[in-house]
Amino acid sequence: MTPKFNLITLLVSLAMLPTVTLAGNESRSAAYDIGDGLIEVVADFSENAIYWCGVGDYALLRLSKRGNARIYVWRGPAPSTARPGERAVTFGFTPPPGASTGTSFTTDVSLVGNSLSVGQAKRTCDERTASG
Repeated sequence: MTPKFNLITLLVSLAMLPTVTLAGNESRSAAYDIGDGLIEVVADFSENAIYWCGVGDYALLRLSKRGNARIYVWRGPAPSTARPGERAVTFGFTPPPGASTGTSFTTDVSLVGNSLSVGQAKRTCDERTASG
């Protein structure tokens, strides 16, 4: 075998190997504008970071919100209105009425009034999750 033939064989072999895709949480959620300034996020795996990623991505890329704008949990995991049969978290850009909105150091989406900045929410897209 010639060195050129070995190189071609190696390259063809490598091209046929399965590839690993290292994606963030962006592909694990979908965000829907449900009116009144509210965004519903449906995730394919119920984990806080995935919901925050979905709303952060939507706020930054679709709505052009600034990184320091606040996102608030309006409703924790509950049946989705945008995709019946699935679970979703509802977010807004203003505090929900009557909710405690003190400074939070948690990403828990079951806490109504909990908030992150758009930038913080977007950074959750890079967090490793229990599902992969």
